[in-house]
Amino acid sequence: MGALRTDMLQRAQRNRRVISLRTSSGLFLGYVLSHNPELLMLRTITRQGLPTGVQTISLNTVTQMHFDDRYVRLIEFKEHNPEVVYGLPAAPGGLENQYLTVLVLLQRAQEVRQLIMLETQTDSYLYGYVVRVADDELLLETYTQYGETDGHTILSLEDVRNVIWSDEDTRTIDLLLKENGLNTGKSTI
Repeated sequence: MGALRTDMLQRAQRNRRVISLRTSSGLFLGYVLSHNPELLMLRTITRQGLPTGVQTISLNTVTQMHFDDRYVRLIEFKEHNPEVVYGLPAAPGGLENQYLTVLVLLQRAQEVRQLIMLETQTDSYLYGYVVRVADDELLLETYTQYGETDGHTILSLEDVRNVIWSDEDTRTIDLLLKENGLNTGKSTI
């Protein structure tokens, strides 16, 4: 095992931080419990930050190690905020007696400044706040899965396959935005 790998494993263990390992058999996330030049013992977690077990990994199968990158920090964030990320999903209020359409749901999301995820007909996903909505198109203030501003997107209402009002990803992004003081849901456009 190289000096760089040893240093990274020691830092992850000492700081009690998540490490991501890519091996010939897949991706592993977890906390370093112990290691030597041949073997690593990891307390594994899921991509949701939930514990799964303790596992040994042969270090000669490790092709990549990641420590303190955006993805690993996102996993740690989810692990440290389970009550919000995995809490009971909020449902859009006030729509119980209305004929539900995508347009009505998008208008409601705009009114209450709800961060939503849109699944498009091309199987892409957009996270954001509805800034404006018309009869045939909408303007969305978009964010990445890491809670970073990603500009604005205009899309046809016909291109919206599904509106996800609240899920693990939208709640995580919303919490990241709140913690960074960016959760205004108000655009300058």
